[in-house]
Amino acid sequence: MASLTNTPTGHLAPEPTTVHDARRFWRLLLAVVVPIPWLAKGIQYVVDGRSFDHAADQISYDAAHGAYQYLQWLDALFVVLVVPSVLAMVLISRRGAPRLATAATVLMAGGFLLALTLNNAGGGDWSAWAAAQKGMDPATTGATLDALVDPRQPVGILGFLVAIVVGSILIGLALWKSAAVPLWAALCIALGGATHIFLTFDHVVHGAGLVVLAAGCVGVSRALVQLPDDEFDLRPFTERTS
Repeated sequence: MASLTNTPTGHLAPEPTTVHDARRFWRLLLAVVVPIPWLAKGIQYVVDGRSFDHAADQISYDAAHGAYQYLQWLDALFVVLVVPSVLAMVLISRRGAPRLATAATVLMAGGFLLALTLNNAGGGDWSAWAAAQKGMDPATTGATLDALVDPRQPVGILGFLVAIVVGSILIGLALWKSAAVPLWAALCIALGGATHIFLTFDHVVHGAGLVVLAAGCVGVSRALVQLPDDEFDLRPFTERTS
């Protein structure tokens, strides 16, 4: 509890209390986080790049291969860290390109939050993997899963595509216009998600695009490490009264 001192008017006032400056901690933490979700999702796509037209084929594949249960940890990294990664890119570009950074924030953060519905959508990858683990008949169970229609799924897919295609272009433009990162980094980020436009491409192509995006994020990490604290955020209050 702060001690009290006499003021000229005779009233008692608390002594000033120093507030810890945590800007360096947050700046370096964000520098570490920025490339992780894109690299994790890219590796997941590249390693498990198969796509299936029917759930029966996926169930048969999952029964013979156990990679899915491990690769989902990479997906978990993406889900948890993608919004902080976006906000880190916005933080260093918002002063030089406020409108582009704001639009990117709305589309990317909003789109990825909408895409959370895909993680537990009925008839999805998880359902096929669970059926394979329980030894269910691929033909019968697959037909059931194919017939399942989750009304949230189209919304989640749309949100994901808008975020990763349009949003990455906008944030790349914001980073370039604000001169926050080198041109090569802004280009990698802007174009890294563009492969998702071509839905007929194999997941390996999508994964390669996200690895390129992650490479651009390394430029963002470097910029964050070199950024002075006073440019990163306002100073904390030097004293507190109650």
